[in-house]
Amino acid sequence: MIATEYDNTLAALRRRCDTDDAPGALSLALDLTWYWQMLGRTSDAAHWLGKALAVPGSGPTAERDCAHAIYLLNRGDARPVPATGETADARAGILELADRLLAHPELPGPYGALAALPLAFLQAERTQGRRTTPAIIERLADGDDVWLAGLARLFRAQFTENAGELDRTRTDVEAALACFRQVGDFWGRSETLPLRARLRQYDGDLDGALADLREARSLAAEFGALSLADTVFGDLRWIDLHIRRGDTDLVIGLIDSARQRLLNARAPAMRLLVDAWEAGFLVRLGELDRARELLDTADRDLPDDIPFPGDHARTLLGTARAAFRLRTGDPTGAQKALVTAHAAALRTRDLPVLALVAVHTAALADALGLHHHAAVRLGAASRLRGTHDRTDPQVHDLTQSARAALGADSFAAAYAEGWELDHATAAAEARPARLSRDRRAR
Repeated sequence: MIATEYDNTLAALRRRCDTDDAPGALSLALDLTWYWQMLGRTSDAAHWLGKALAVPGSGPTAERDCAHAIYLLNRGDARPVPATGETADARAGILELADRLLAHPELPGPYGALAALPLAFLQAERTQGRRTTPAIIERLADGDDVWLAGLARLFRAQFTENAGELDRTRTDVEAALACFRQVGDFWGRSETLPLRARLRQYDGDLDGALADLREARSLAAEFGALSLADTVFGDLRWIDLHIRRGDTDLVIGLIDSARQRLLNARAPAMRLLVDAWEAGFLVRLGELDRARELLDTADRDLPDDIPFPGDHARTLLGTARAAFRLRTGDPTGAQKALVTAHAAALRTRDLPVLALVAVHTAALADALGLHHHAAVRLGAASRLRGTHDRTDPQVHDLTQSARAALGADSFAAAYAEGWELDHATAAAEARPARLSRDRRAR
């Protein structure tokens, strides 16, 4: 196992760097990229790829471009951050690298695939949401290498889930799992199963989702300790599932566990994500004093330039703040919070995140007595995420309220109006500011 010989491998890599063996240093560093990826060792990846790239004597090659891309992604330069000054120059360089790599007819080695998907997301940002899976991923998905096909299917599933194209996601998730089972890859299965669990949650199969998360956790334990970020994101998946199952005590325990993991870590965005989940949960429980305290602290601790997942945290905090304002009888404050959340969600270019804002905008419409508009926005939220969400407690409550106010047939028609929108129009429908227009037209 690499873990057993890791220190010796790093010693060999250090020697190649110290002796100016540029090809050897780059080759060995690239061979380690998937080990670093699997265990979330981003600091190791950034440090050693940086040292290998700094060795003089290596000319431009596809391998060097791959190493450079993975180095930047692990260092954090390619995360979505405000494009100003030096950052804008860095982002321009990354996008130039993305264009060059993704246009390459065949990237070398498994690390070529590791570089391709994150860069494809960056390309998608620049095309104003017109998402096209890169050709390299398409070729690998249909190729003869079963492991690479599984990996490409997983990447494509993540890509299409982010784009609200869940019919394609479902197909690729099952294909990826089949490939990883065929080659006996525990890591690939542990990465894919949580995505299937999310699909099962949407479909109403909470027992199946629970089984998937349990299997993913068991498989992950077989290949080593996960990174802090991967562990906390895993905690958030479990929190979401148990909220949907109504397991209040388990949710509280999971939140406490996530907080303990982050106690001494330099991970402000991760802490704020946990704060946001807890605040939203406390609002549902009616524990408003604690929710207010969390939200006020989070507002003070969230700097403008916090990198990924900063805008995800801003979105979740904004929607939690909106829910708090509605519970305290302040719809104007709720709308203001949702305007902030909507702007952050747009920056993520993550349609399921934008769907969350649409659901909370539906809650505001419902509180204002705009039940038809609430139903339309629930449909628009489903269009954005790519499917109906049959187990989210808030969606359930809003559906019941709007159906009771409108009648079953009128609710179904209004919901269908939102569901039948295209993504761009659904995103516009999610804008909280549109409710002011709707109130005037009432």
